[in-house]
Amino acid sequence: MYVDAKKLYDFSVKCFNQAGMSSEDAKTVTDTMIVADSRGIHSHGFLRLPIYIERIKKGFITTDTEMEVVKDQNSISVLDGKFAAGQVVGKKAMETSIEKARETGMGLSVVRNSNHFGIAAYYASMAAEQNMIGIAISNVEPLMPAIGGAEKIIGNNPIAIAAPSKEGENPIVLDMALSNVPLGKILVASTKGESIPEGWGVDRKGEPTTDPNDVKDGGFLYPVGGPKGFGLALLTEILTGVISDGQYSKNIPSMYNLEEKQSISHFMLAIDVSVFLGPENYAEKIENVISFVKDSKKAPGVEETFLPGEIEFKREEANKDQGVPMSEEVFAQLLKLSGEVNIPLNV
Repeated sequence: MYVDAKKLYDFSVKCFNQAGMSSEDAKTVTDTMIVADSRGIHSHGFLRLPIYIERIKKGFITTDTEMEVVKDQNSISVLDGKFAAGQVVGKKAMETSIEKARETGMGLSVVRNSNHFGIAAYYASMAAEQNMIGIAISNVEPLMPAIGGAEKIIGNNPIAIAAPSKEGENPIVLDMALSNVPLGKILVASTKGESIPEGWGVDRKGEPTTDPNDVKDGGFLYPVGGPKGFGLALLTEILTGVISDGQYSKNIPSMYNLEEKQSISHFMLAIDVSVFLGPENYAEKIENVISFVKDSKKAPGVEETFLPGEIEFKREEANKDQGVPMSEEVFAQLLKLSGEVNIPLNV
């Protein structure tokens, strides 16, 4: 089904406002969910709205504190999110990195005490829009075992890298979690009552399963690429939770644990392309790289090859007229939330 974007946007902002969040911050969080669902990344879309609201009401996501600058020198900032919404903290952190990159050519912000920040591509793309290469990394609660292990010890920490493309064109964007699939896809399958493919996760005993509820009930995800994915996850944990002096690995509770706050950490890097080569030179090289991908010889039955992020941008463009795509199960959850908060969802 498709939901009217403006009405859905207004409903979400009102929900956050009622929970105590400012309109500016509510619009930021809502925007990331609109983008996620419009691009088909439903694991980070309005599926998350009810749990965000619940965590705000319990005081686990704060709405009335300002992010603290712990350290500020040259190209580097260390920030404390004060447990605000991850989207709000992530946006401010990347804005800080972009500003530093304008001054010194490169800006890095590491953040502690944040929350789930939605799709990492949102923040990396902020830099790309300023003719910079953006890198956004976050840790999350443990979802994966060590190779050969049967215990969740590390998150499937998402990584996004965005590079500016030709003028007026979408950036080239890689956005990936370090598990075979993000947890959100397991949650979507569970919500729909669908099975999952083998290789997505295992149950609490470490046995392969096609039941998403087995993964939710004490099971865990598997690293993408086996040892390579696990190694990347471990090193991104160091780049986020460790160097920010925040929480990391097994110290981070799940966002669905309604007994305590999370402390998520982010890494936001902006690199000014003009420091390395002129804009015309860069544009020419990027156009050349794009042509290598788009004009390459196709395998049998393949009509088109795609750049990273291109399919998601095509979906987003197509959905501008249709509305925000959403499963009936997620829409039912929003209707339930509507009744609980007494805010009509007139879509």
